[in-house]
Parts: sequence; structure tokens; C-alpha cells
Amino acid sequence: MFSYTDEEVLGKPLTLLMPARYREAHQRGLERLRSTGQVTMIARTMELHGLRKDGSEFPLERSLACWKTKEGTFYSGVVRDVSERKRAEAALREREERFRQMAENIREVFWLSDPEKARIFYISPGYEEIWGRTCQSLYAEPRSWLAAIHPEDRDRVLEAALTKQVSGDYDEEYRIVRPDGSIRWIQDRAFPIRDESGKTYRVTGIAKDTTDRKEAQAALRTAYDRIQQILASLPGAILIVNQDRRVTYANPLAEQHFGSSCARLVGSSVYDVLPLTETRWNPLMNEVKAVTAESARRQPDGEFEVQKRVYQYHLFPVKIREKEPDQTGIVLWDITEKKQLQDQLIQAEKLASLGTLVSGMAHEINNPVQGILGMAETIAEEDDQAKIKQYATDIVAYAKHVAKVVGGFVSYARPASRDGEVEMDLSERLLEAVQLVRLNPQFGDVEVATQFEPLPRLRGRQSEIDQVFINVIYNAVQAMEGTGRLTLATRHLGDIMSIMISDTGCGIPKALLNRIFDPFFTTKDPGKGTALGLSIVYTIVSRYAGTIRVESEEGKGTTFTIQFPAGGP
Repeated sequence: MFSYTDEEVLGKPLTLLMPARYREAHQRGLERLRSTGQVTMIARTMELHGLRKDGSEFPLERSLACWKTKEGTFYSGVVRDVSERKRAEAALREREERFRQMAENIREVFWLSDPEKARIFYISPGYEEIWGRTCQSLYAEPRSWLAAIHPEDRDRVLEAALTKQVSGDYDEEYRIVRPDGSIRWIQDRAFPIRDESGKTYRVTGIAKDTTDRKEAQAALRTAYDRIQQILASLPGAILIVNQDRRVTYANPLAEQHFGSSCARLVGSSVYDVLPLTETRWNPLMNEVKAVTAESARRQPDGEFEVQKRVYQYHLFPVKIREKEPDQTGIVLWDITEKKQLQDQLIQAEKLASLGTLVSGMAHEINNPVQGILGMAETIAEEDDQAKIKQYATDIVAYAKHVAKVVGGFVSYARPASRDGEVEMDLSERLLEAVQLVRLNPQFGDVEVATQFEPLPRLRGRQSEIDQVFINVIYNAVQAMEGTGRLTLATRHLGDIMSIMISDTGCGIPKALLNRIFDPFFTTKDPGKGTALGLSIVYTIVSRYAGTIRVESEEGKGTTFTIQFPAGGP
């Protein structure tokens, strides 16, 4: 213990084994013993420090005894090295201090009790903050925690505390009523502490205030219900599609249009929900991908037809949470009736504009018919087979011209709703439109100039695009009153195809430029035109995700610029 041998300490004073700070007190005790014969340290255990041979100190425990014989009075001492115990005690104190600091500084309530809840061994200061009651009151009345529980929750919590805590299955959420009457939500969990035999003799637990979370959940539910009500009342069907092209949300209107129940739609492939042809799916899916990749870019509205119903759709990016994959929303409006009315209006305006071209068509047909009649009469009296063959060839040529003129009128007059979508050469459609307008006597001596650049083909209904070009070109011809220059130009820049139609006519007053696309607005004299032409042009161009604008200067002329996205809407 002291690292000395017996020979090194026998006969030596005890101060050899004491640190210097004890020696003076030891000397005073010996002097008191000699003078009074009294010993004050007998039968008492003291904790001191011993001094080893190498000068190091260590903690020890000392107890003294005294006995008397004929030979005299003798003293004995028992010394124990308590270094290990001291280290264990220090470690325990450190752990207790750490536990105290943790328990007293966390907002949760840490508690320790017996299984019967008859005694509270420890309750952390968080109890006072959350429960609004003192810790001392709980120590004094261990069951007072139960009285604080909301009456509607009390029986359930008490039963769970007495049955589930000892098994480790206790995890309860309940309300407490604070002394000021306010209510807080508590989540309480308990863990049994067992002895060596496996019997639970202590229960420890932690309770935390979950009021903020419960209020946030209630607010979230309210917001969710409100959003559901809003989505259910919207006049459009809404689908949300994930990156696997499966529906993750469908509002009630989507159920009504595309399925039997929302449950069936959610999880379904969007291909099954919207049964479109492949030619319609590919452009739509390209738009879906574009929205997912470039969520900030606004997509134009498009249209498609499903089961004889026409739908207008709009795509928008959906980001539920930051780390979750992007999704795509699709809003769909059933515009079948609106579309039918638009088509009827367009057809009515088209037929009205045909009336102004009838006289020109009569002239174009009358001359070839007169030629056919004359040659037919000649053939009847002609015996020369070579001449008969030549006359027959001329008759065929005249007949083809008549058929072309009539075919152009029939094609233009046909309702657009009967047309299928085709790939169109816009430059070709411009030239066809000019040929049709030429039939009008007002065309006069107007000179036509073209400045065409190669353009991608546009997919759409030919009769609709023809109507756009014929309306604008016819207005230009009217503005020039039979003389001037009509310039048709096309340009391809990036993703945009541009068509420019310019005239050298009278121009449009600046004050009227922002009204020319309004329905029933016209700059023509009363009785001339339907005042719907440019309004319908604007509607058709918008249908193809295009734009139309006008630039004009009085006395110099007007330019209409029509732009379509390359590749179609």
C-alpha cells in the first residue's frame, strides 16, 4: 500500500506515512494524549490521504482502536486504500451532474417513479414550466399529476399507466389543464427498470409538450380541407402526374370526366385516364417533360379531343417538398359547347366573306364554260379527228380550271370541325389564299411580292389557317382599293415561325390599333363586312398558341405579323 518493506517502517514514527499537512495535527494529538490520557479518535473512521514511499498521495480510510494490559496501553489502526472507491464515487458524481444538467435544461419532463405511482423519485424542472405546478407539490402528492389530466383523457391514461408502463408499451398522448385554465397537449412515454430477477421496480419516462405540433396539424388539416373544397369547386378537371406518368391526385371533376372514382384514378397511368391517340400523346408528353425540367417557364394552353369531347388543357409544375421529384399538374376544361359555338361563328363569317368573292368566282367560271360550250359545238360539226382531239384537250384544261376554282371555294367553305389535322407548308397556304382573293374584282391591279424563307411545317386544320390568311389578305386588298403592293414574307428565328402580310394602303389610325381585334369593331363603311373577321383571326391564331400584332401608319400602309411556335402548339 505504502510501498515500504517491514524493515523500512518498523520503529519509525507514523508521520513517515503522512503528508506534511497532517503532521502538525498528529503531533498535537500525541501531546494531548500524554497530558490528559484522552483519545478523541478511537472507534471513529476517518478519510485521509496516505503518503507512499515515492511521495505520491492516495486516499485511505483509517479506524483506530485502544486497549490496556498490565504492560500498558496499546493503540492499533486499520488502514484501507479507497482509491478505487473514490474513483467510482467521482465517476458517479460526474454522471449525476451530467444527468442533473441535462434533466434541468431540457424542455421535456423527465420523471422517475415506482410502478404503483405512489412515490415520485425524481421530476425535472420542465414539469413546472409545462404543467404550471411546482415539483415539490408532485413529490408531496405523487398522484397530483393525474388530477391535472383533462377529465376526458384521465381514465384512459391512468389505466395505461398502471398496465402498460411495466411492460414498456406505454406511449400516450393526452391533454392537461393548467392552473390558469389553459390546455396543453402532452406526449408521455415510459420505460421499465428491472432488477436482477426481471421484476420492474422503477419506471422512468419522458413527457413533452406537443401543443404546437397539434395546433400545426389542426391548421394543416383545416388548410387541406379548404384546398380540397376549392379544388372540388373549380370548373376544371385537375390531375397531378409524377415522373412515372402516374396520377397522384385527381379532383372530383376529373373523376366525373375520366373515371368512376378518385381512388381509381389515383395510381393509374395517365395514358389510361386520358385515352388519346399516339399522335396527340407525343406532343403532350413533350410538354409535360418541358414543364418538369423548366418549371419557371409558362406553358401555353392546348386542346385535344377525347370521346367526342374537346378539352382545353394547361400544364403547370408541382413541387410538394424540396427534396421530392418534380410532378406535373394538368388542368382540363371541357370546351365542347364553346368550341361548337366558335366553329359556327367562324363558319358564318367565312360564308359571309365568300359572298364578296362570288362575282369573281362567276367570272372565273363563266369564261372557261363559254369556251367549253363553243368548242363542244365545233366538235359536233368537225370531222377532222386531229382537230377534235385538240378541242377535247382544251375542254379538259378548261374543266380542270373550273374544278380548281370550285374546289378552292368548297374547301374554304367547309366547316373547320370536319377537317382533320395535317402538316402544312405555310408559304404554300399563303399563295393559295392569294389565288382565292384574286377572284374578287377589288383585287384589281394589286402587285404581289413574296419574300419566303424555309419554315418548319405547322400541324393543324388547313381550313382554319386558310381563313386566317384570306381574312388578312382580303383586308389588305380592300385597303389598297385595286392598286398597290401586297408583300408576303416568312421568317424562321429560333422556335418561332413568323408570317408578315404588308400592304401599301390607307393605313389604320393609331387611336384604333388597339381595338381592331375586338368583336364587331370595324374601320369599314356600314354594311361592308361582318366586323368579326379579325376577331376570329385572333381566336384561331391563339388556338395554335400563336400571336398576331399589327403595325400601321396612315397613308403608308399596314403590316400584320403572325407568329406560331415551331412544331405546333
